[in-house]
Amino acid sequence: MCAMRSYDFAELVKRKVESDELDYKSAMSWRDMSRQEKGKIVRHLTAFANTRGGFLVIGVSEDASGIPCMYTGVSEEQAATFDPTPVGNFINSHIEPPLDYIIERPLVDGKRYVIFAVKPFKNLPHVCSRGVEGELQEGIFYIRTAEASSRPARRAHEMQELLRRCMRNEREQLGRILRGILYESRQNIPDDAAHCNDLILDAGNYFRRRRGSGRKGILLKFAIIPDVPLTLPADIRQWLALIQNSVFPCSKPLFLSRDEAASGQETPGSVRFLAQNKPLMWQMFDNGSFCYFRYSDSNQITLEELARFCAEATAFAGNLGLALNLGEELFSLQFALSSTAVMSIDGSYHSPEKEIAVEIRRSAADLASGRENHAARVLRRVGEHFQLPDKVIDRYSAAIRSFLECR
Repeated sequence: MCAMRSYDFAELVKRKVESDELDYKSAMSWRDMSRQEKGKIVRHLTAFANTRGGFLVIGVSEDASGIPCMYTGVSEEQAATFDPTPVGNFINSHIEPPLDYIIERPLVDGKRYVIFAVKPFKNLPHVCSRGVEGELQEGIFYIRTAEASSRPARRAHEMQELLRRCMRNEREQLGRILRGILYESRQNIPDDAAHCNDLILDAGNYFRRRRGSGRKGILLKFAIIPDVPLTLPADIRQWLALIQNSVFPCSKPLFLSRDEAASGQETPGSVRFLAQNKPLMWQMFDNGSFCYFRYSDSNQITLEELARFCAEATAFAGNLGLALNLGEELFSLQFALSSTAVMSIDGSYHSPEKEIAVEIRRSAADLASGRENHAARVLRRVGEHFQLPDKVIDRYSAAIRSFLECR
């Protein structure tokens, strides 16, 4: 669960819409809740765990139209009642196997909230082992739906999906064991995160030496760094096929085209593509790290271009992670803009910083299933450095979803 601690809690609190990974509850005290109310909490948490994980935010009420946008928060006394020991004892006395979750109590705009962050199940789905009248039924597997409902898995395809995930988790666990054995056998190879960053730094210097002379445009940088070094196929052609098939298909790509993804050349320990007709380069290393560099044509960039770049790069990362048979293993996505002190977005928004860097850590499965949300989150973090108004960012965050759905 440690990776979920880096989640943007302010964004969670203010999302204003429930989903298959998010639910809101008004302010409450665990100590004063009835058994049925506690059972409802357990039902939501179990449904998240049996689907793809999620968050239960306590301290947000609905307005008259049913939108969760009344940010009351909880009192310090209420927050203190959500002690992990009594809460965990109740939850796990009703569910088997025990849930993997943490309880956070972040401050957002000066108000306290309680947030349950739930991980998806690792081996076996969670079943209700003890009922609560009106809320929990013994022997039932609860799931979370796209309509933000936490209900029993009663359809055949829903039970089949739980079984498929069990089988996939077993395969991934075996893959991690095999990769660990292979990694231990590769002695004297410094494949840690610092080494990955050094490789990407060297690649950036190589690109600037060959394509940066006299350039005044913005340097866009993107990198993928797995938490655990990978073992890639020996055949470079398989690398190129993985990269090409991971490119998000669109008519006018702002990140990579399929031709550019398929045109890399083998170098010692990597495959690299340096475009001849434009200032663009990508490079993938034998430890699974990937980096991308491109100069823009000027010191100006539109928010639409930036949104599309974030969308295409995030979709590419999720696709590549799945192609490499990664599921729940985490990797970092690094987005950066250089020469930002002299650039502007839409000709109106500026940043005093020389370079802007944004990083998120997610699993391949998380990126692939929630690429719109993650791309929008990156765009928002970049926009904050340029003091972009929320309403402007929100408009393009919605455009990201439309773009990824419609190509």
